[in-house]
Amino acid sequence: MRVVNYIFVFIGTFGILKAQQFPQYTQFIFNKIGYSPAASGTSPNSKYELIFGGRTQWVGLSNNPKSAFASFNYNILPARSIKKWHNVGAYIAQDQNGSFIHNDVWLSYTFHLFIAKGWLLSSGIFAGIKQYKLQRSLLDPNDPAVIASASSLIAWPDIIPGIRLTNRKFFIDLAVQHAAIWNQKGIGGEIGTPSKVRFNYNLSLGKKVKFNDFNNIVIATNIRGSLMSLPSVEVNIMNYYDKKIAFGASLRNIDFTCFIFQMRVLPNVSVGMAYDLSINRMLFAAPHTFEIMLSFSPLFGGELSTVTRRFNVDDCSF
Repeated sequence: MRVVNYIFVFIGTFGILKAQQFPQYTQFIFNKIGYSPAASGTSPNSKYELIFGGRTQWVGLSNNPKSAFASFNYNILPARSIKKWHNVGAYIAQDQNGSFIHNDVWLSYTFHLFIAKGWLLSSGIFAGIKQYKLQRSLLDPNDPAVIASASSLIAWPDIIPGIRLTNRKFFIDLAVQHAAIWNQKGIGGEIGTPSKVRFNYNLSLGKKVKFNDFNNIVIATNIRGSLMSLPSVEVNIMNYYDKKIAFGASLRNIDFTCFIFQMRVLPNVSVGMAYDLSINRMLFAAPHTFEIMLSFSPLFGGELSTVTRRFNVDDCSF
């Protein structure tokens, strides 16, 4: 088991230092704000949104990857007709992979503009700080790289811009990570010798197919990676029924097959759960991954809010 742990730490170290991707969630439509600041406040029918979530990967494996987040955003709407509006919010996240931990604290601003009937153009930005932490107890204390590395540091400014185009049946979203941070160096020292951080992109797009007034299918994909590596590709299919319950499946590369269940438990409260099964070699070591999310909002899984207000254009939230 110790050998397996060392292998995992090596893989985790390589992935963190070379990839530095956004934490990955199976329910990326549920947590669309965590993938792009431009997705914050896309529906004027929803005044606010509060979301919590967590993910534990490869349950049973020591020092396995874990992620958690909390987000809040608030729409600032004009008094009368709505052609444009503003959204502000905050996003807090932690991602742990082996001996490496990074914590993110971002404030967000998003501007929404209807550019044509039924089409919404959104641009947003996350701005904040990133804390990198190294758990030395999991590494060789005599390794020169470990000796030279700081245990914790603060890097800033952490800037993530994003842009999103939406209508009632389609969305496309692009965000970039590490627009201003290029290495794990900052207040407190440096981790690694050296510790380069690569520019990452995060592209999502989806299509909603309406069967009737109660039943919708959403097909979405997320493509992410750096310009120097092959991307991670995930395809997600969800069936939303009567704006109350949803179930679906997802496939990520050739590594995970995923099953998703979501439901509205109260008018403004929804919960989502996902189970990922490893279909690569991890199937024989630690195949199980679990994820849960909780949302306080009149919106549910990309469906329109049931709140009714007068707009001079259609609400095109997705």
